[in-house]
Amino acid sequence: MIEETATVVGLEDGFAIVETQQRAACGSCDSAGSCSTTVLSGLFKRRHSHLKVHNPIQAQVGEKVIIGLQESALLKVSFAAYLLPLLSMILSAIAIQALADAIKLRSGELPTVAGGLLGLIAGLILFKQLTANKASDPSYQAVILRQANIQPV
Repeated sequence: MIEETATVVGLEDGFAIVETQQRAACGSCDSAGSCSTTVLSGLFKRRHSHLKVHNPIQAQVGEKVIIGLQESALLKVSFAAYLLPLLSMILSAIAIQALADAIKLRSGELPTVAGGLLGLIAGLILFKQLTANKASDPSYQAVILRQANIQPV
């Protein structure tokens, strides 16, 4: 289970709207103070993400909570997000170029580029449809696990 600290900013029918702060992935590294990646990420304004998550513990607005998402769900969606458009783009480019060669169309690389673009768009549309079907699947949704035990400094 992948966990993240969040703040509840709203409530909605058994769900909570939580706010998480985006940060550099290497922020907890031992070299974070001297690493150029951390310095570079510090130049850009931190953004907050709002998520609608299941609220089984009835957390209230203003509470700090720990939200979680199944690792397998994140892995499957990430895999589809990268691989599906890429494969679609490559296969479409190959197919369109083969078709152009079969009809003796001599227009250079234009059919390959156009086929790749069409394949990329088709892959992105297909990914959007696949993720829309998974939106109601509880195994793909984040959930509030517990209240965060934030210790005062």
